[in-house]
Amino acid sequence: MSRTIRSTSQRIRDLSIGAKLGMMVATFLVSATAALAIVVLSFTVSSGVRAYVGAESQWSKGQKDAVYAITRYLHTGDRQALAAFSSAIAIPLGDRRARLEMLKPEYDQMVVYQGFLAGGVQAADIPEMIFLFRNLRQLDFLARAVNIWAAADACVQELLRVSEQIARADSAGMLDATLRRQFLTRIDGINRRVTPLEHAFSAVMAEGSRHLQWLLMAIIIGAAGVMLTLSLSVAWLVSRDLRSSIDSLREGTKRVARGDLSTRIEVRSADELGVLAADLNEMVARRREAEVALKAATEFREKIMENATNAIYSMDCDGRFMTANRRTCEITGYTLDELLGMRWFALISERAQLDLLMPKFRDTLEGGRPITDHVVSITRKDGRVVTIQFSTAALSRDGQIFAVVGAAEDITARKRDEAELKARADELVRSNQELEQFAYVASHDLQEPLRTVSGFAQLLQRRYEGKLGADADEYIGYVTAGVQRMKSLIEDLLAYSRVSRGSEPAQPVALNQVVDTALANLQGAITAASAVIRVGELPTVPGNDRQLVQLFQNLIGNAVKFRTEETPRIEIGARPSGNGWIISVRDNGIGIDAKHADQVFVLFQRLNARDKYPGNGIGLTICKKIVDLHRGRISVEPGVPGTVFRIELPA
Repeated sequence: MSRTIRSTSQRIRDLSIGAKLGMMVATFLVSATAALAIVVLSFTVSSGVRAYVGAESQWSKGQKDAVYAITRYLHTGDRQALAAFSSAIAIPLGDRRARLEMLKPEYDQMVVYQGFLAGGVQAADIPEMIFLFRNLRQLDFLARAVNIWAAADACVQELLRVSEQIARADSAGMLDATLRRQFLTRIDGINRRVTPLEHAFSAVMAEGSRHLQWLLMAIIIGAAGVMLTLSLSVAWLVSRDLRSSIDSLREGTKRVARGDLSTRIEVRSADELGVLAADLNEMVARRREAEVALKAATEFREKIMENATNAIYSMDCDGRFMTANRRTCEITGYTLDELLGMRWFALISERAQLDLLMPKFRDTLEGGRPITDHVVSITRKDGRVVTIQFSTAALSRDGQIFAVVGAAEDITARKRDEAELKARADELVRSNQELEQFAYVASHDLQEPLRTVSGFAQLLQRRYEGKLGADADEYIGYVTAGVQRMKSLIEDLLAYSRVSRGSEPAQPVALNQVVDTALANLQGAITAASAVIRVGELPTVPGNDRQLVQLFQNLIGNAVKFRTEETPRIEIGARPSGNGWIISVRDNGIGIDAKHADQVFVLFQRLNARDKYPGNGIGLTICKKIVDLHRGRISVEPGVPGTVFRIELPA
């Protein structure tokens, strides 16, 4: 039982405040409605009792008039008296029909109305009479009244039978004086039995009406008291819960305001105050987590500030240092106390740099535009000048810029290293240019004495071959062959040096046209080898068309030269890759062993016998040089048989 009460109380607590107030109003309305219903019931019962008492008067009058009329008829034989009897007896007979119909479980209301109307009852009183009979006849006084009514109806029925017997005797001419006296005696007896019943009915109804009125009054008072108690109880319970929840919220917010974030407000219900308490608990928990995170972030920031390799600082709108880390002090040479309050432009000694930087600083303060990667020279406390690169951005609060924060890096050593590296790079470029010039001049100038040696060697061979002996012929052959190889090497070296010397500004080059030119240059070799060449759709790339023709001519020429006994088949295609293109040249030749894949682009590196495949091993070196000049990359996919060269060129 107590558990049920607690459960009900908790369910009431969980209702929303609006629902609780609505429940209070509903309880009051139910109480008022119940009291009103009891009052209405009381009036209905009183009206019904009054109507039955009035109907009893009509019933009694009709019965008396009927007795008088039939008695007068026996004395006088007046037919009008007999008609008056029929009219008078109809009143109690109508009430009888109504009573008998109302006793049925499923009664016909129309029949009841007709019966009571015939009994002289007012139509307005009939509903209360039906309600009283159908719903309250189990009450003692009504049960007795109904029994009396039934007994009186029996007397009326007996009186009706007597009147019928009189009418038959009169019709038969048998109504003599003796028979008349007998009928009068019977009628008098019936009348004497009815009169006490009438008095008893009135007395029972009067007594029952008084008792019922007192009972209804007691019920009204009791019900009003119960309903009032219930209403007050609900109001007290609701107000107590609301007051407790509000007190709990007030105390919790006070503790939170004092900084006690361990506070947890009791959630007493699921109403708006309970939801508010839960939300406040969640808010406090989040604030607690935020403070923990803020503390960790502060410690993290302080550690970063103190251990950062770059200077980190903040300044106010006047350019005074507000905060600075250890690295800032190391770069400037000032202590933290000396830096705080110092204006940043006091560190810059060169007027030109200061004039350039001041407008940028003002722009940052006015529009929030940051200064990024600005390089400036500052003077340390000890007088040394260092170069720093810094970035600065504005800090704002509520739309107002109140400070700037920045980071700086000492790039003095880097600038010195960059200068040294630039000097070395310039020296290397100059040295490479001198080497290229030397190689060009050497290869060009050596051709003249080489042609002289070659001419005399051939003259000796023609004039003295077979005259100086076999050894001399062999030696002259060695000299001639060596001169030819030297000539070939010098020509290849000259071609290699011309690749760099012939560099021109890049222009859009259609690779399909480049390949067509290379194929035209190699037409003789291609025809001799019966090579089959298939060229796909190639892109247009920035570059030097002459060098690119040489690139594809060397690759296609190698594919034709280093062939097997099968018909050479060469495929040239392209596909996009990132911001560039990959061009592939695939053949079915003798291939390249994987262990030699890194050697094919080395100068004068040969992988095959000279007597079987002529050449000096410089063609692929020239290819790599051309691709490098085009900021690309060339690679080989080794295979036996067949080789794939891939060239990556920017778009």
